[in-house]
Amino acid sequence: MAFNRCSLPKESFRNANETCGLARSTPSCGSFVYLMNYLDVFFCVFQLPTISTYGLISAILLMANLSLLFMLTKYFFVPNLVALIKFAPMTMFGSSFLLFGPIFFASYYNSFWEICDPRKLNLSPLQFAKMMGDIMRYILIGVMVICLQGYRVDGVTLWSSMSFILTGMIYLYIVVKKSYNVHLIVADLYLIKFRVTVFLYTFIMVLLVIFVVSHATFQRSEVKSKQTQENYEEMDSGDEILGKYQKQRAFSRREIWLGAVNGYWNMADSNVIYRVTMMPAYFVLSNFIPVISKDRILIGWNKYASCLGLVILPIICMPHGFKAVSWLIVLLTCWTLSILTFISTHSLRRPDNIWIFALLGMIISSVSINLLSREIENIAYQYISLQFDVLPDMTALMYFGVGEMFSESIVVRCLQKRKMWDATFGVVMSLVTYAIFLAFPLLFYQGCYNPKCSIIVTSATETTIHFIFLILTTSLLHISLSGYEFRMSLLIYLLVLTVFYVTIQWMTHYSWILSLATLHKSKNNG
Repeated sequence: MAFNRCSLPKESFRNANETCGLARSTPSCGSFVYLMNYLDVFFCVFQLPTISTYGLISAILLMANLSLLFMLTKYFFVPNLVALIKFAPMTMFGSSFLLFGPIFFASYYNSFWEICDPRKLNLSPLQFAKMMGDIMRYILIGVMVICLQGYRVDGVTLWSSMSFILTGMIYLYIVVKKSYNVHLIVADLYLIKFRVTVFLYTFIMVLLVIFVVSHATFQRSEVKSKQTQENYEEMDSGDEILGKYQKQRAFSRREIWLGAVNGYWNMADSNVIYRVTMMPAYFVLSNFIPVISKDRILIGWNKYASCLGLVILPIICMPHGFKAVSWLIVLLTCWTLSILTFISTHSLRRPDNIWIFALLGMIISSVSINLLSREIENIAYQYISLQFDVLPDMTALMYFGVGEMFSESIVVRCLQKRKMWDATFGVVMSLVTYAIFLAFPLLFYQGCYNPKCSIIVTSATETTIHFIFLILTTSLLHISLSGYEFRMSLLIYLLVLTVFYVTIQWMTHYSWILSLATLHKSKNNG
């Protein structure tokens, strides 16, 4: 028997056969399957006897994925991000805003994630619930982590960033609430396309404004620094003027390679037990992900890691669902660049445009981070749905985005330790802005608006939208009244608000109260 939700009735005896039948007969159980269908593998192949055993295995898998995620974010993604921020001819806020969002979201928004494909199973409300939950979590976690250390933001930067976010959020709320007739009335389809164009045009204008202002501010600061420089003898060497770097005979290829793959030394700021446990994984990843950092020989340049990274990048992009033609283009481009890199660079000479390889390292680590985050969501969705019978949209709102939140907090904390305060604020604003302005275009291009499902807002999701507006407006008011400082009082307020939100959502789920929305939950909402 097929059920609407990926859950067995409470009165049934949950043995392996029943769970196996549920996993194979209910399409919603595989909604977030990317690399492995854990329900099918554990209950059909290995025939686990109890749900508790499956829960223990799920917990172990979550810990392993989070450990890898921590290592990828802190020791591969962050050093390359820092290098790019320092190379970019912009302020720290502008460079982190323009670089972090598109690279961190690249594999997510460019993948053919057909969760709204009407030919399979339409789960448009679930997709939109995940987006709204992500937006709220990015705001909460990012601001909370900033408040832990404290930060004073420029007033113009704060108000302009929050104005962009609030404008996009208001328009998003208006357009998704409308019921479209994409099958009967062609005009509605044109209206959706027009609104997608508005979102993309506004978003491009936002990016353009930030780039122009950030670049102009950076140029003015550069002019001032040059005027204060007394003579040219303070420059590092004549090689800097020529733009060429000599071979470093003092080192060998073996020393550079050992410096790159030595996880025990490169992860020296982590716990000893974690370092020893993760050393094998670090050794493998460091051979494929280049890391550009001033703390390493030749500023982290590793010719063979860069070449191997270009070779492996199309392979790790395969689970993201690229179509054959698109994937072949990526394959040919990356492998051609790998050959050119191998021919045109030397292992003992740092290349002139080393920022390109920092960008490559960020892209590879970002794709890997997104893969791990999707697996974490799959594990959480299948276990929570099976064990607790939570509504799918509630699961997406409350339990998804754990990987992205974890990575965001690590990035912000690492930038704070490097005293790159403006970059931390840029990272948080970048995440929230990209998530809001790309949400409606993604819904459209994924086929979420179709004759089977034109309404995608549930009562739980609308409640989340109301809390997003509450968080944004009250946080803006609190920061403005606090002299544009992120204080511990804001952290405490957001914690209380989060507990209040979770309590309301659970009470609504159990029908103890009505949702804070114009839509009411249906009793047979599957």
